[in-house]
Amino acid sequence: MAEVLRDPMIRQMLRADGVSLSDFAVLLDDAAKRRNLPRHKSAVVIPAPHVISHSNAQMVCCQSL
Repeated sequence: MAEVLRDPMIRQMLRADGVSLSDFAVLLDDAAKRRNLPRHKSAVVIPAPHVISHSNAQMVCCQSL
């Protein structure tokens, strides 16, 4: 996980999306914990509100050049 958090491309993507490094670290940690749960205990999980709420970036699709 530390390698992912140090990656310059990941950091640039997070900055562009308005997601803090600490929120992304929490998201990765939560995903790793859920991945290690037995199948019968895992369920569909919506990302924590604090992760979603920090994404203030506007999505731009199909801009003409």
